[in-house]
Amino acid sequence: MRALLRALVWLGVSAGLLLVGFAVFATVLIAPSVIARGEMPGEIQSQALGAVYSALALQALLPELALTLATWLAVAQLLPELDRSRRALALALPAFGAVWFPVVGHYLFTAWSPTGPRDYVLTFLLVVGGASLALLVPRFASPALAPGSFTPTPKRGIVDVR
Repeated sequence: MRALLRALVWLGVSAGLLLVGFAVFATVLIAPSVIARGEMPGEIQSQALGAVYSALALQALLPELALTLATWLAVAQLLPELDRSRRALALALPAFGAVWFPVVGHYLFTAWSPTGPRDYVLTFLLVVGGASLALLVPRFASPALAPGSFTPTPKRGIVDVR
């Protein structure tokens, strides 16, 4: 039960970081053009930006985050030593995200239709990179979610001879 609660906290914190990080990222991309024009976006432009943000968040970023987390938790049960390693965590989360991206992009991200390899690669980097980073930050920043927190601590020196 504690592991489930810990996983839900990890998911909640990561989702919050992902959404806030994406909003900041989008603002940084949009702000220079708004400043250059010297005017704020109108109501229609603001609604369009909100729709794009919502579609990307709900159809790509959050599903990618959830699938990557679920895969990690399953693998950590099978190979607990992976969950105890910062390096394994830092390598495996983006790898699992990369595996899930084609599924998310094709079946869930219906608002997206890449026009070429460049679009695919940039969206891949945004979605997989954002989800992976959002999952890594809480694991490295919080003692409650530190590497090894989803697997039992190995017992040393005690041998069960039954």
